[in-house]
Amino acid sequence: MCFLRLAILFSFLSGHAIADQTPFYANSQYNDAQYGDYVTQTFKSNPQITAVPIINFMKPFTNCDDGSYLMIAPRGNVAEATPMVLDVTGSPVWVATQSYGQVYNLQVQIYKDEPFLTFWAGNDAVGGHGIGEYFMLDQQYRERYRIEAANRLGADLHVFTITAEGTALISIYDKKAADIDSVVGHHRRGWIWDSIFQEIDLETGEAVFEWHASDHIDVSKSYTSINAAEEYDPWDVYHLNSVEKDDLGNYLISARYLRALLYIDGKTGDVLWQLGGKDNAFIDLSQGEATKFLGQHDAHFLYKDGKKYITFFDNKADWDHQMDEQSKGTRIEINLDSMTARLDAAMYDPTTNILSSSQGSYQTLPNGHVVLGYGFNGAMAEFSEDGELLCDAYFQPSSTFGSGNVQSYRNLRFNWTGYPSTAPDFALDGRVLYMSWNGATEVVTWLLLGSDTDERELSSVKTLRSRAVQDVLVLDKMGFETRHEIPFNEALRRFVRVVALDKEGRALGTSQIVDIGYLATAEPKTSQHGEAIEAVDDPESSESDQTDRVSRLGDSQILVAFGVLAGLSGVLVLVLAFGKKKILCPWHATGSILDLEKAPALVQHPASRLAVFLRQVRQTLPGLRARDDFTDTSAREGLLGDRGYSQAVIQRPIASIGVVEPRM
Repeated sequence: MCFLRLAILFSFLSGHAIADQTPFYANSQYNDAQYGDYVTQTFKSNPQITAVPIINFMKPFTNCDDGSYLMIAPRGNVAEATPMVLDVTGSPVWVATQSYGQVYNLQVQIYKDEPFLTFWAGNDAVGGHGIGEYFMLDQQYRERYRIEAANRLGADLHVFTITAEGTALISIYDKKAADIDSVVGHHRRGWIWDSIFQEIDLETGEAVFEWHASDHIDVSKSYTSINAAEEYDPWDVYHLNSVEKDDLGNYLISARYLRALLYIDGKTGDVLWQLGGKDNAFIDLSQGEATKFLGQHDAHFLYKDGKKYITFFDNKADWDHQMDEQSKGTRIEINLDSMTARLDAAMYDPTTNILSSSQGSYQTLPNGHVVLGYGFNGAMAEFSEDGELLCDAYFQPSSTFGSGNVQSYRNLRFNWTGYPSTAPDFALDGRVLYMSWNGATEVVTWLLLGSDTDERELSSVKTLRSRAVQDVLVLDKMGFETRHEIPFNEALRRFVRVVALDKEGRALGTSQIVDIGYLATAEPKTSQHGEAIEAVDDPESSESDQTDRVSRLGDSQILVAFGVLAGLSGVLVLVLAFGKKKILCPWHATGSILDLEKAPALVQHPASRLAVFLRQVRQTLPGLRARDDFTDTSAREGLLGDRGYSQAVIQRPIASIGVVEPRM
């Protein structure tokens, strides 16, 4: 990567502000839907982004800022289906501009030591599940993998989990004719939705393991009422919604309509044990609170302090039943020796009853905090390990909870670093310049450049040293979109573009060129203190200055020559007047014979009269004073070439910002 050094002597920061809409904080009008059922914002620099919700923070997520981002995928009756990454202020970091259809389960997963944004997209019109594909986007937001189910089955929306072995767990719903005698009380064949999961090889797409609920669990274990059970309307018996593989090679699954979590043998597919439901195998030490749950989602193992837990989002409701006033995040301690279960913690909002009849997520963060996504309701919250509500965000009015207007299957938090393959976006509207870069996480400042001679002077970062590129303006990046209003008394070149800089001052990308037309003026740009802004170290100017210095040095050398001749003449006169020894041998105080071995050292000794005389000559002659402290240091360290004097002046260190070629 090629590094350039930009000399910025003054950073001019007036007239800019964030273009993002300010989020709401515990705003009752928002919650009453006075601003609408789904309050969103758009951006001048990137009109493709149209569906970013403005968050109402009941408790700000800035209180829970650990450097990670919020990952949501809103959709619903009024929300446009869009996966997006937000920062803790609610400002977008990345928003998908491609239409994927319905989108579920946005998260960050590691595959072959590389982070990916992953999600499911497809058709969920059947209700409760869907058929689609799993997408994996790299840090440049390029689609690197698109995964389908194996064996000609349809990939479902609930599960896409990359394992430690580099395989992927996926869920599948498939129509199947089955005996339903045990439910209807007489012999009858009916149609059911069979719940299936596969573990697949991501490179080949082949299934290395496949499990069918109907092969191991009788339909009579379901809590959901039977419907027509015809091919056009199959009965959803099990409703698988999460799968996790443990270090033993076995699987923990959540079956919503069984109201149970099941532990599956990774070789035989047998059910090794079950927590909850009609075949619960555990003794409940919490008066039923550890084994009775309803509509649960997103089950995981958790190991802490030598104990084993299962965590999950307990909906406390489904479409036909309700167990509590609000959904909760649940942590259950299990003991497989005594086969006991104990409720360890329940996370819920003490101020608002949020009851989600479907969907939801439970995530344990590295610091022990717990993030809940409320699925069917547009809300997410973060709790302490002990269950204290720390942060709370609504992207839907609370008065419309339960309507299905705004949903997000899982709401999670992850670290993420994005380097978009696109260029930054830059636009002019009226007298305001807008700049943003969808997906760029490392941008700290914007460098605004202008040229009034030719657009081509701004064609690449390499031309920043051009004499025609001027008016360097540094703007702090704040929020997703930064705006700079051009004051009437501010001079700005006609052709402008912005360079995105990281915290080290390196360029990450450059925008397109914008012609600001009549807003431009050819007058030199000055700072607030009346100082001209020196934008770039101009090589042509430096070469001219260097030539001048070399010329002056040549003149000085001529003067030195004349001075030497004059000095020799003076010495000759002194010798004739006072004698050779007193003049040429000032150190010979006693009249002894000169020690030739010590003479060179004595001449160079800093206290010797000759050394002092020569040092005074060097300090007096202008050509020899071209070296400054920086030059002397460089000379001692062997950093100067044959033209060390003039080079050192040009290379004098100055306040600068390092710029590299943009990553495009």
